[in-house]
Amino acid sequence: MSNGNNGGAGQVPAALARVLGGLPRMAVAYSGGLDSRFLCHAALLCGCDVLAVHVFGPHIPAQESAGATAWAQQRGLPLRTARFDPLALPEVATNSPKRCYDCKTGLVHLLRGELAALACEEQGHVLCDGTNADDLQAYRPGLRALEEGCVRSPLAEAGLSKAAIREAARATGLDRPDQRARPCLLTRMAYGMRPDAPTLARLEAAEDDLAKAGPLGDFRLRLTPEAVLQAESMPDSQRQQVQNILQRYGFWPCKMEIGGSVSGFYDAGGAGHK
Repeated sequence: MSNGNNGGAGQVPAALARVLGGLPRMAVAYSGGLDSRFLCHAALLCGCDVLAVHVFGPHIPAQESAGATAWAQQRGLPLRTARFDPLALPEVATNSPKRCYDCKTGLVHLLRGELAALACEEQGHVLCDGTNADDLQAYRPGLRALEEGCVRSPLAEAGLSKAAIREAARATGLDRPDQRARPCLLTRMAYGMRPDAPTLARLEAAEDDLAKAGPLGDFRLRLTPEAVLQAESMPDSQRQQVQNILQRYGFWPCKMEIGGSVSGFYDAGGAGHK
C-alpha cells in the first residue's frame, strides 16, 4: 500500500511506535482532523493494517467529510463511511452537558456495527480514535463513552500532546501539520439550546463563508443563545463583510470576541460561556 509520505517509521515517536506495535490491525474513527489523520499516517508508517471509518451527518460540515474522504483516497487508505444522526439521542436533543457522552456512545455502537458487517472484529481489528494527551486534561464527557466502548486511543496512550503531534507530523512528512481543530457543529450551541438540522446547516454555511472572507485566523460562530463570533483577528476593513455574512444567515446582531484562544468555549463542566 502506498502511504505517500516524505518521512519514515524512524521519525514516529518511540512511545507511539511501541503502542502501534501491539495493534497490527486497526480500525480508526477518522474525522479528517489532524489527530486522526496523524494516527492513520503513523500506523501506516509502522506497517499496521489500517481501516479508516468516517461518519457523516448533520453535525459534521459537508466540506469536512469531503476533505476527509479525499485525503484517504489520495493516501490509498482503506475507507468506509457511514451516516450517523445524533439529534434523536436524548442528551443531544436537549443539548445537555452530557451531550458528548450520549453522542460518543451512539457513535461507538454504530462503528462496532460497521466493523461487524465487514467481519473486521473477527479479524482482530482494534477500534481506535484520535484522542490525544491534552484531551485527557479537559472537560470531555465523551471519554467515558470511549472507555466503556473499549476504544483505544494510541496518541493519548503514548502521551502525545497536540504540540507533539504537530511536531511529529512535520518530522514524518504529513501534510498540513498546522491544521486547526474544528469540533462538531453541536459544540457551537450553548448547553440547553435544542439543536436542529436547519440551525446546524445555517451555522455550517455561515462559517464556510466566513472562512472565505479573509484573515480571521481560527474562529468559531457560537450561539449562547445570542450569536457570538470568536476570532483570532479581524481587520477593520473586513468587519462590514463579516457583518453582511452574519446578517445573511440570521446571526446578527452578533457579539465579537477578537483575539486570544477560541477553544474551550464549553469545556468547563457544563458551565456554558466562560
